[in-house]
Amino acid sequence: MKTAIILLAITSHVVGNLLMPGIYTEIVEIQQGKYQLIGVPQAALNGTVVQLEFTCDPDVELEFDTEFVLRSSPCDKEFFNTKENERRQNLVFYFNETNQNHIPDTFDYNEIVYYKSPIQTVSCKGSHGRFLFPNPTGPMTVKSVTPVHVDRVKKDTSGLVSFHSAQNIPRDGIYYMIIKVVGKSFPSNPNANTNVTISVQWKAPYGFLSAIDWPLLRFYKIMCVFYSALALIWVYYCIKYYRDILRIQYWIGAVIVLGMVEKAFFLSEYSTMNDTGSSIDGILEIAEIVSCAKKTMSRVLVIIVCVGYGVVKPRLGQTLNQVAGVGLVYFIFCSIEGIARVSKNSVEATRQKQFAALPLVFTEMIIFYWIFTSLAATIRMLRLKRNDVKLNVYRHFANTLAFSVMASVIFMLWSMIYHILPTCRVDWKELWVDTAFWHVLFCFILIVIMILWRPSQNNQRYAFTPLLDDSEDENDQDEIFNAFAPGYDILTARTSGSGAETRKLREAEKEQERKDEAIKEDLRWIEENIPTTLADTLIGGLDDNEDTESKQLEVSKML
Repeated sequence: MKTAIILLAITSHVVGNLLMPGIYTEIVEIQQGKYQLIGVPQAALNGTVVQLEFTCDPDVELEFDTEFVLRSSPCDKEFFNTKENERRQNLVFYFNETNQNHIPDTFDYNEIVYYKSPIQTVSCKGSHGRFLFPNPTGPMTVKSVTPVHVDRVKKDTSGLVSFHSAQNIPRDGIYYMIIKVVGKSFPSNPNANTNVTISVQWKAPYGFLSAIDWPLLRFYKIMCVFYSALALIWVYYCIKYYRDILRIQYWIGAVIVLGMVEKAFFLSEYSTMNDTGSSIDGILEIAEIVSCAKKTMSRVLVIIVCVGYGVVKPRLGQTLNQVAGVGLVYFIFCSIEGIARVSKNSVEATRQKQFAALPLVFTEMIIFYWIFTSLAATIRMLRLKRNDVKLNVYRHFANTLAFSVMASVIFMLWSMIYHILPTCRVDWKELWVDTAFWHVLFCFILIVIMILWRPSQNNQRYAFTPLLDDSEDENDQDEIFNAFAPGYDILTARTSGSGAETRKLREAEKEQERKDEAIKEDLRWIEENIPTTLADTLIGGLDDNEDTESKQLEVSKML
């Protein structure tokens, strides 16, 4: 169980994908005696149109030659997530025309689609500072490829930038465009501006989103509608049973609202990217902060549910400070990790991202351990107090959490086998599932909580009520209070009159029958409730020896 908690904490932070823009721009300085290679990968579907545009100072007499190579691969890791030195080697390798039928020997597939453009001479003054690469001379062609070893190349002025190609994509795949820029004629003034802005746009039939991110746009639309429906249903039930609302139901409503706001931010970001090809500054960071607020609120909600707030505890007491402290720490670490993840390129600053995620993983482990230990203690208490109504609710909730842990571990193993470990990841179209799964799993847990703690006319069945260890205490209190009632002396005097001994004997026999019947009920209850369920078996591993001895002591008292 502890291993599952650790895996769940780690895997929920290693599968995030950075949103890839559909329009890339890069500023390069044209230098004498040097050439530059600029390459950018992109996932594209059939029918995607790529444009390549150059802009420069129209008053400067600058000329340069440019050409590009566009090739595909079924493996997204071939062009994505490569180190700086590997990218530099790949740029030279892929641009070299002699390698159009070769691939690096670290990959193994049979064919690609390939296109190399003719050389175009661009004059900044003659093109009035703006040059669009002309239409292709022909379609991309299919070529058979064989693996070869990629030789090391010396460090040069190559860099990774976005690319816009004057070509139509003939089939789905991961594409890599390498643009070569060579200075040809330079102005006489050495201080003249020789910078050239290269703009590359990938426009699919549906918009500028990459083929990997496109499914997430539809997913967030569905999630927005789904959360809106949940909010309307929850508001309806809260208004209908407003006289019996429990405090925990306000927390559930807050989580629903934050989830709806979070999905609205992500939908806005993806829609903007799809329509314009670029992101609005700060929107993705704000969306991550809102997402962290929702995650924090949801974890706080699960903690207070598991400790029995409002059900077996009227108030949290000192636990409130602990919950608030853990929630604040989690929100801070989550915000740092989220902003670091979306504000840097997916192939850069890997160590910084891992360092930012490490404190969050440890905090998640602490929260998960707290959740399961608190849930085990609450279920134990309800079982020993024989409160079947509340015990049934917490058993369903425990089964839900146990199922969620198992589903998370299974999904993690599937993701590692098919998405993380393979060198050639051919099912790159399914990468959006790595992001969507955790949203769906959270919604599943939220729906179960909504059903179990929904507002109803029987809300008070789940509210806190004092749980007495023995009914004899209650009988003793009744006797004390009844002694002051009028006529109590007359009623008790009957026990000392004629036939008192007979009445006492009859009452003793009835009392013995009641005790025997109580023992039978206790034995029947033990038979029905002591056998553990799936959730009890998973949670039982968290019980210590002291809790086991306490349970045995309570059972021995019943017998």
